[in-house]
Formats: sequence, C-alpha cells, structure tokens
Amino acid sequence: MVGLFTVTQAGQITRQIHFPVVVPSGTSCEQAQVELFSALERARSAGEANLDQDTALARFRAALDPEWARIEGSRANCASTDQRRSLDALERLRYAEEHAVRREAASLAALRRQVAADVAKHTNARMSGGDRP
Repeated sequence: MVGLFTVTQAGQITRQIHFPVVVPSGTSCEQAQVELFSALERARSAGEANLDQDTALARFRAALDPEWARIEGSRANCASTDQRRSLDALERLRYAEEHAVRREAASLAALRRQVAADVAKHTNARMSGGDRP
C-alpha cells in the first residue's frame, strides 16, 4: 500500500513538473508584457513602504497577482524568439526586484532602528537637561 501510494504521488509530481497544462492567456504577448511590467512596478511600490523584510516581501509578491499568476499562459502566446527574450528579461527583472526588496528592507530596517535609537537618545538627553547651554 505504501509503495503504491508513493509511486502514484511521484507520478503526479513528475507529470506536473515535466508536462504542465498551460492555458494560453486571452491577451497578446505584447499586451501581456505590458501588464506584467505594470504589475512589477506596482509590486515594487508595495514592497518599498515597509520596515519588516517579511512584510515587504509578502506585499511585493501579493501585488504581482493576478498578472504574474498567468505567466505560463503568456509564455504560450509568445511565439517569436524576440518575444520570448523580452518575457525572459521581464522574469529576470522580477527576481532582481524581489531580491532588491529583500535587501533594501533589511538594510533600511537596520538604518531606521539606528536613527530611531539616536533620536530617542538625544531626545532623552534634552529632556533630562543634558543639552542645555
């Protein structure tokens, strides 16, 4: 029973990886690329405004949908080599932007904590009379 279950599950995984069902999207390749790029700009803006890296990344990924959820359908509509290259460049940009959101969120969070601590320290010093002339 366990062996049959394992073989069945392995077959389903293999089929999904190597033979995915791709439904072409209802838009042309060019229109799909415009929509993907717009979604990427929207996601970049959504990921910039957060202190926490996990929150920034979650907002970035959420803002990519629904356009990026249909990427495989868009790929099916891109027949020429130039169209596929453009779509590949968009995908590389997406992952670079995602990496930038992670890196910036982490470095900005550290910088914001440092500035907040410095401001609090100077504010407390002034309130206690340490900075009076």
